[in-house]
Amino acid sequence: MGAHKDLLVSYSRLTQEEVEAFYVEWGIGLKYNLSIALHCRHFKFSNLRHPFSIFVLNVLEYYGVSFGQIHPQGLARVLHFEVLCRGSGYDPSLLSFRCFFCLAKNSNWFTFETSKVDTCLVSSMVTTLGAWKDRFFWVSESIVPFKMIWRHLDTVTNGNPLILN
Repeated sequence: MGAHKDLLVSYSRLTQEEVEAFYVEWGIGLKYNLSIALHCRHFKFSNLRHPFSIFVLNVLEYYGVSFGQIHPQGLARVLHFEVLCRGSGYDPSLLSFRCFFCLAKNSNWFTFETSKVDTCLVSSMVTTLGAWKDRFFWVSESIVPFKMIWRHLDTVTNGNPLILN
């Protein structure tokens, strides 16, 4: 299942009761319209929390990608970077993140891969997540303070941000 090209015609395996229980467990309001896709693995594997951190939102806005397009491992790298910065007494910044990571395509998904620096921030990462693509739910765009867009899969991912006209 691809990020955008199949998501709108795909079916989640979650029942309505499972979605409502997930909303309660992770602190997401129940009164949202359906316009942004979130995968359960973003929360359970990547450790995403709502309300979302300003740093995570800055990264997604800068690269012009939506939550529904980011592979959970890529989102985990963003969140690990944030935790490492805060644990070291620094505020995470987009500039410092870009020194260590770059946007990349992983099949029909976007992720963040380590750039060509010698320093390794995370020593190991789970390499497989099993079946995760069919466990998603929709929330309102009002949970994000900017207009979240879908980055086209053919867009160059050489580290430059998406430029909107």
